[in-house]
Amino acid sequence: MIELVPLLIVLLALIFLRVDIAFAIATVSYLWLYIAGESMTTGVTRIFSGLNSFVLLAIPFFLLAGELMNRSGITNRIVNFANYTIGRIRGGLAQANVLASLFFAGITGAAVADVAALGSVFIPAMGEEGYDDAFSSAITAASSIIGPIIPPSIIIVIYGSVTGNSIGGLFAAAVIPGILLGGALMVITGILSIQYDFPSHTPEMTRSELPSMLFDSLVALTMPAIILGGILGGVFTPTEAAAVACVYALLIGGGFYRSLTGNKIVESLRVTLERSTQLYAIIGFASILSWMLAIQGITRQLGNTLVEMGLSPVGFMLVVGLVLLFVGTWLEIGAAAIILAPTLATIAETLGIPAYQFGIMFIVTLNFGLITPPLGICLFAASSVSEVPVWEISKKILPFYAADLAVLLAIVYFPQLTLMLPRLTGV
Repeated sequence: MIELVPLLIVLLALIFLRVDIAFAIATVSYLWLYIAGESMTTGVTRIFSGLNSFVLLAIPFFLLAGELMNRSGITNRIVNFANYTIGRIRGGLAQANVLASLFFAGITGAAVADVAALGSVFIPAMGEEGYDDAFSSAITAASSIIGPIIPPSIIIVIYGSVTGNSIGGLFAAAVIPGILLGGALMVITGILSIQYDFPSHTPEMTRSELPSMLFDSLVALTMPAIILGGILGGVFTPTEAAAVACVYALLIGGGFYRSLTGNKIVESLRVTLERSTQLYAIIGFASILSWMLAIQGITRQLGNTLVEMGLSPVGFMLVVGLVLLFVGTWLEIGAAAIILAPTLATIAETLGIPAYQFGIMFIVTLNFGLITPPLGICLFAASSVSEVPVWEISKKILPFYAADLAVLLAIVYFPQLTLMLPRLTGV
């Protein structure tokens, strides 16, 4: 236990020095193995053990499906659909930004991808209509965290693999909270639109173009329904669903839109390979760290401490939420899930907290770290798109952050928000 503090300092130092998170975790993990007198080959064994899970095969397939759809021009189609649906109201372009994130979430499942793709479209467009660039960046970053929550979601796959929870059940449990997050952001946007007199937006589209736009958009937005419906209906497993999503993306991008060229497919494969390798490296090295925490008795001590505090289920989730808000700001959320989820989920089970409720609370809270000032990675992603300093975006994001926290509290206090769909679908 004593060596954990300096090792944690080393990990934080490596992260702040911008060392790749996988190598930072690897350095600390192997350093701890050496200090504890464990064989270095044990680390290799734990890496293979951590990656030896069939459900983790879903990760590259979901990533590839998202890449293929994005390179098929889906971003502009979603933006046009969102603009036409809600753009005419006051602050319509800001509202369309949030709505587009909801739709985009069901295709990419990644927050940073959301910021990069939608931010490059919405931030300049909002600037042309008189919106403050810091506000435009803030709403883009705030809505991006819906991506890792609404299925398909890589972090849900990772969480389910390390806790043994049904991934299909977690997917179902995440739908209502994800929609609530989008709704809360739209309410705050509506209030700010009145306060700052934001303009409405009239989409540049003729009546003859409308049917084509709607059909193009709905064809793309069918993919999340196929994934979730297939899993919940027992037609295929999450891994098989991810593979089906890739086939669907190829058919839509290459056959229907006719915009997916050979070069784009090759580039999609390259990016998928790169991102999958990064994620698998994080999962493997974090598995060493998780194992060391267990054999050193630290996870047991943590569990005993939390149990001895005599917390109620709600109190336990609030304490865990505070810890995860801090952890999520500096540690990659996949690594955080691998290290913390098994222990915390076990304690939650002993307290009688429903597995799906705790899992979604855990995932939502970790994702808040992506937009928590001043270190949230999505803040930096938005800043790189808009060239607005992070501290200015941080100030503008506070009302949206408060709305997200309100949804988190609703998840904690009202378990039916996460249990309703799993019960209805029988997963």
